[in-house]
Amino acid sequence: MEWLLTLVLFLALLWLGWQYYRARQEAAATLAQAKQRMAELALLGYSQDKVGRRVTAMGEAALEALLVCTADHTVLPLNPAAEALFGPLPEARPSLITVTRQHEIDRLAADALEAGGARDDLDRQLFISGRTFRARAAAFAGGVVIALADVSELQRLGRARRDFIANISHELRTPLTAIRLLTDTLNSPAGQKPEVAQSIIDKITIETEALSQLAQELLDLSMIESGQIVMRLVPAPVRPALEAPVRRLADLAARKQIAVSIESAESLRALIDPPQVERVVLNLLHNAIKFTPAGGRVSLRAARRPNGEAPDGDWVEVEIADTGTGIAAADLQRIFERFYRADRSRASGGTGLGLAIAKHIVEAHGGSIWAESDGPGRGAVFHFLLPAASPA
Repeated sequence: MEWLLTLVLFLALLWLGWQYYRARQEAAATLAQAKQRMAELALLGYSQDKVGRRVTAMGEAALEALLVCTADHTVLPLNPAAEALFGPLPEARPSLITVTRQHEIDRLAADALEAGGARDDLDRQLFISGRTFRARAAAFAGGVVIALADVSELQRLGRARRDFIANISHELRTPLTAIRLLTDTLNSPAGQKPEVAQSIIDKITIETEALSQLAQELLDLSMIESGQIVMRLVPAPVRPALEAPVRRLADLAARKQIAVSIESAESLRALIDPPQVERVVLNLLHNAIKFTPAGGRVSLRAARRPNGEAPDGDWVEVEIADTGTGIAAADLQRIFERFYRADRSRASGGTGLGLAIAKHIVEAHGGSIWAESDGPGRGAVFHFLLPAASPA
């Protein structure tokens, strides 16, 4: 089992490390560009009007928001990123505090002006419109320029990295501890009995399959996000893509006495990559069964959505409904994020990757996916759309 553990950890850390490194490189490049622009402005020594025109021209292609103001904190024309963040200038020559409504930015400008050209590395971390920005300021002759770089994604990746390592450590520890105990029992006198040995082997198989699924999900998500998995869309019937996952999970549903039903016309067809759609259904069905109490119900339904409801063309809508633990309203918009796990009643086990994989696959088909729930304890319904195909 050591090789499997090593593989899982290697894939997890490699993928997360690459995502984190890429975000850091992008943020560093953005800040470096902003610093270079500030240095150029400081060396130009232009008049205020020329500086304003210079920033407007330079800022057209800038990803970060650039604010330029005079020594009395009067704001010059904004670049598009700054205008998108703060809105158009409310008056001809507004003050910095009027435009940004941020005392921290006004204070940063004052500090830069006070330092003069002695420092070009003044920076702050600010929160604007619910996002985190890193603000850098540098003074030039007659004013100051401030560059705002959005680092929300970098921080989110950092949190996701920490949370994921904690989650995956837990997910690895559980099956590995079980396998260790089972192998100890297998090596004991009690484990020499044929019936006991077979039972232990069956349980070890279940745990190793859980580890294999973890490794596969990490690999799948990495390949999907990097574009290495090519979708081969062909007109195909939808019902087989529902039936195959139901057959695969029949034993799991039977153990919990959960009734699973399918409602889909044999003639219903969509433009799909059948194995990938089966993977979406499998992920959603597995969650539905896992979070539905014993004796509950899970229903799969597929039907053509009329053209009037979808102006761009007909769709096939697939629904997977359960009578399970439900989803809180606050979680509905986030459950398809990588590594996101809702309240612990719906997050027992799993990596938090299955729904993210499903979302990528559906969107690669040109469709969309969403979830509905009336709240905890009231079940959930997952929907996704696929482009419809003409009947055979």
